[in-house]
Amino acid sequence: MDKMIHTALNTLSNLYINKSVKAQNLSNLNVPGFRRDLGTTFDTAYLNQSNTMETRVFSLHEGTNIFSHKEGNLKTTGLETDVAIRGDGFFFIKPISGKEALSRRGDFTVNSAGQLANGAGDLVLGANQAPINVPPYRKLIISEDGKISIEPLNGAEGARQEIGTLGLTSSKGSLENPLIKDTDGHIRLKEGGLPTADQVPILSQGFLEDSNVDAVAEMIDTMEMQRQFEINVKLISLSKEIDEGAAALMRLPS
Repeated sequence: MDKMIHTALNTLSNLYINKSVKAQNLSNLNVPGFRRDLGTTFDTAYLNQSNTMETRVFSLHEGTNIFSHKEGNLKTTGLETDVAIRGDGFFFIKPISGKEALSRRGDFTVNSAGQLANGAGDLVLGANQAPINVPPYRKLIISEDGKISIEPLNGAEGARQEIGTLGLTSSKGSLENPLIKDTDGHIRLKEGGLPTADQVPILSQGFLEDSNVDAVAEMIDTMEMQRQFEINVKLISLSKEIDEGAAALMRLPS
């Protein structure tokens, strides 16, 4: 009975983690470019030695999440600072806290330091992996290949100045080293670091990509996990009854 109870408890712990993932997905339903987490990844661990009568196997949370690469719907905003990636690809960003990462979020703005940032305040990096400085402008133009030009605020009418290129990558990593959601929620390679910039993705200015979270699917998955939770609670209760029944059979007659 001891093994049955610990197996059920381990399952309850894993279900709790995955329910948190579903809640995270729903909370980011309206975040531009958010990538839906598919669940946590687990590794196998032995509490006792393998291939013996006392073998006990548990699944341990590795702390990394795999996510869906499905493209979200594109919507027209008409804002020149909004940019969406058509098809596969990612922007390079420098989060407010933490190391460089990848993102699909394209609701750009110019921060108080005159640098290009996204709606979360993360700095958007150029093809040279450096922040992009944006001088005062009348008009901002971002081409399909990521080149950024402006019409300077005090310049001649129609004059354009190229100020940088958005860093872009189409890589999804490899089978051995895929892209994952790191413990801080940002996208990086599983082994650490980022893929190289290849400038392959195609951009659309004046568009934003919605998150690829399906609220209905998330709610159905949550309901299914709740049923699994209840089954394992019943399994623990059944183990207790079986254990008490066995103890009663072994009790000496009074």
